[in-house]
Amino acid sequence: MGEKQLLIAGIDPGTTAGYALIDLEGNIVGLNSSKELDMNSLISDLIEFGKIVIIGTDKKKNPGFVDRLAVKLGSKVVSPDYDLKVIEKRDVVKGHKTGNQHEIDALASAFFALKKIKPLLNKINVFVKHYGREGIKNQLMEFVLSKGLNIRDSLEMIEEPKKEETRIIKKVVEERVLKEKDFLDLYNNLKRAERETSILKMQNSSLKSEIKELKQGYEYMFRKMNKDQVDKKMKKLLDFREKRVKIFDAKLRLKEDDIGSLQDEITTLIYFLANMGEKVLLKKLGNLGYEELKEKKDILNITDGDVLLVKDPDIVSDKAIELLRGNVKVVVYQKPVSRKVSGKLPFIFIDGKKLKIEENKYFALVGKKELETEKRKLNMFNRVLENYKKERLLA
Repeated sequence: MGEKQLLIAGIDPGTTAGYALIDLEGNIVGLNSSKELDMNSLISDLIEFGKIVIIGTDKKKNPGFVDRLAVKLGSKVVSPDYDLKVIEKRDVVKGHKTGNQHEIDALASAFFALKKIKPLLNKINVFVKHYGREGIKNQLMEFVLSKGLNIRDSLEMIEEPKKEETRIIKKVVEERVLKEKDFLDLYNNLKRAERETSILKMQNSSLKSEIKELKQGYEYMFRKMNKDQVDKKMKKLLDFREKRVKIFDAKLRLKEDDIGSLQDEITTLIYFLANMGEKVLLKKLGNLGYEELKEKKDILNITDGDVLLVKDPDIVSDKAIELLRGNVKVVVYQKPVSRKVSGKLPFIFIDGKKLKIEENKYFALVGKKELETEKRKLNMFNRVLENYKKERLLA
């Protein structure tokens, strides 16, 4: 018997319940609604199709029925950032055959859940390809999606991980596909953390051996002596050694967490590199102030033709603008920019909410076609506005 297909279920609970099932590529696998769909009958229906790893809902706050269903199926609930509007749901299911509003709601919930987890799916796909783990891709997907584990921890639960970071970085450097300095810095940090962890493990192992020997000596002395004759110094020494072991254990856990975070960052950067052909790399700034630019200029290495993703473009300094002028022509913003600021700065400002953006700490990706479409719209709007102003002056 083969592996069960991994599925996303969109659920619309109520007197008449609806469900939609799609695979991780967005293909519809099942769609139904009925007044007879209680919890048990719904579960029976769903598990016939495959393994439900994600349950989508159209409400920001998960309905109790959906939460209970997720627990029973061992799935993770993915909800939107706000209650989805009817027009949004109809728009996203356009072109798909649905029987009623319940099925529309369910199918829209599934599609929105898929959109929300898409960056994570992309990371897993890149990870299994670069690390040669295609054989356990489905298992990895199931652990990461339904259990909420990160890729590294999921891999450790499935098999003994093999260290292949050296092979990846060697290939990247030899083929000269990487120009971003932080990737190499990140890799060096990972190796340093691994070395420190190795040293801590050796120190810890040595301390544990010492404690074992001391305890053996202590037990021998205890047998030979009365309780009140036991050497108090021996007890203090044992306590001191055990405290050191606990300290080293805590340091080990922190280092292992650091390694996990660095490996996740490397996986994200590999994904960014793999998609550079169809996408544009955005360099992230918190604002357009000089201190922010000064802090990140070495990491970002902003050069001619770069596009920025700025959280708050209304925070600005003339010194920073002079440094960016000539190199940056387009700024994608996350917090709306005021007309006063956009009118005096030499950039094309594009609303980030209109783009599908995938990001990490310092960088982000957006589709080239998407970005060009928004630029053309703005250029057209500006031309219409300029013509209108000229007509008003001539009138």
